[in-house]
Amino acid sequence: MPDKAPLPMRPEVVRKRSRKRTHSSGRGRARRDPAAAPLRFGVAARPALIREALSCAVSAEPGFQFVGDASDENGIRDLLRNRKPRVLLFDFEALGPNAEVMIARLRKESSATRFLVLATRSGPETVERVLRAGASGLVGKELDLETVFRAIRSVAGGEVWANRLVTAQALEYLSGLSEFGVARTTAVNGHLTRREGEIVHEVGLGLRNKEIAAKLHISEKTVHTHLNNIFRKLQMGNRIALALFARELIQRP
Repeated sequence: MPDKAPLPMRPEVVRKRSRKRTHSSGRGRARRDPAAAPLRFGVAARPALIREALSCAVSAEPGFQFVGDASDENGIRDLLRNRKPRVLLFDFEALGPNAEVMIARLRKESSATRFLVLATRSGPETVERVLRAGASGLVGKELDLETVFRAIRSVAGGEVWANRLVTAQALEYLSGLSEFGVARTTAVNGHLTRREGEIVHEVGLGLRNKEIAAKLHISEKTVHTHLNNIFRKLQMGNRIALALFARELIQRP
């Protein structure tokens, strides 16, 4: 009898450990849903191998539930409408040159789903583009799965996920917007050249360097030079901060 007494305890211990792990790995989701429902996610990517690899890797993490994948805009639309994932992992480069336009269209139709972009380039310009399109964050493809898991939980909880340095600089700008807004408006009116003012305006409209160059009939290199001068004059660290500031100027009466 003594050697049989511990046996009933073992399943209970395993169950407790399992529950604890699931709760810990889904902390952000648990705050949103007291019932600790699985976080439903989908995958949007063109190569089948990428879709299968992502779905398997993320599904293996406790607290996540894979609900489907798609390889083009119509397929993504059906996935969002019928399966309603909380987070959609969106392969930015694989879905073609119109990926950001696709994000904007799909977000309007399925506002409850958070788009987490996976991209080769995760610098300020790419982050600014995908956030303006309606994505909730961007993860560089060079990062590990643990980072992807954290990003999924963050955007599912309503947060924005991006390059930490870029995000920190943008938040620093936002925190000082009311205090320094007047000074920066004065800088725009008094210290920027006419051409620099035009570029600030175009950045606020969401145009990329190539598009700005074509619109203003100048080279991309010239646009880049002007932007560096603008950052220095306005004391801004990156394109996201400039885009937010420019958009505020555009929206003012």
